[in-house]
Amino acid sequence: MSETRKIEGGKLIGIKTSIFTIFNQEKHDPKAIQQTWSTFFEKYRQSELPAETIFYSAAIPSMALDVPMDFYVGAIFPESTEVPSGFDSVTIPTGNYLCVAHRGPITNLAATFAQAYGVDLPAAKVEMRNAPHLEIYNSDKDPMAEDYSLDLAIPIQ
Repeated sequence: MSETRKIEGGKLIGIKTSIFTIFNQEKHDPKAIQQTWSTFFEKYRQSELPAETIFYSAAIPSMALDVPMDFYVGAIFPESTEVPSGFDSVTIPTGNYLCVAHRGPITNLAATFAQAYGVDLPAAKVEMRNAPHLEIYNSDKDPMAEDYSLDLAIPIQ
């Protein structure tokens, strides 16, 4: 199930890595994502950044499956927030997103990506806009639980 939602932007402060998309199974390394999140949370707990419970991954897609994309994990703060040493940042513009809900353990996320980009996006008859693609996580919930939920957010016009 999908819905259009306006997401307020800001500065995503976190950790950046380069990964291959989940659609390139030969080169995609899910452990790289886990490691990036681990590094972020370790640094975040030691930082003076405000406490948050909603976290994001932001992907800057590559136009080719054989080229890695920039991938950030972190939290969104006001643009005026100073980026602490050891962290990276990317601007998340305010705008409309086609949000597709994922339900169940995060290990089943690939099926939701296929649904979002292969079915929901074409059915919505909207155009993507040039902005990071987001995954929105609630850290109060267990990502391996059967009742876990998160949103994939595709930037649209």
